[in-house]
Amino acid sequence: MSTGLDRPFRTLRRLVELGRPPLLAVAPDATLADAARLLADHDRDAAVVIEAGTLRGIVSMKTFARAAMRRPGTAAVDLRVADLVDAAPAASLATSVPDALALLTHDADHVAVLDEDGLPVDLVSRAELLAELVWHHTEVIREMRLQERIMHLQGVYSC
Repeated sequence: MSTGLDRPFRTLRRLVELGRPPLLAVAPDATLADAARLLADHDRDAAVVIEAGTLRGIVSMKTFARAAMRRPGTAAVDLRVADLVDAAPAASLATSVPDALALLTHDADHVAVLDEDGLPVDLVSRAELLAELVWHHTEVIREMRLQERIMHLQGVYSC
């Protein structure tokens, strides 16, 4: 009998299939002002940086904060994304949520999701991965409670 503890974790493929907003991408030669405008226009906090079809990294709200701290007095139009791009942990569609979460460090808040050809198809945040982990454990607990009720009823109604 299953206890719920053997329930497999969802993969990044499942998260991507849940109908998420389209992936935002910016070129390395774009200015930070252009990247900030893109994020603001789409109400997002990060975008992938793509160069010649290859993932170069990500640009996020943290990127802008670090740029302001490291180069005070420099206008965002004078800085290029390539100068400040953050490394992006990357994972395949088959990667489990806990494994994707393990890729994140204190500097990285997003995991780039790559398709079978190594092309970025999504960008998943730490908050989204944690929410998925909470959902998973909530389902495991629900299944365990259901199993307890079934076992109790079998004991009550057995002859």
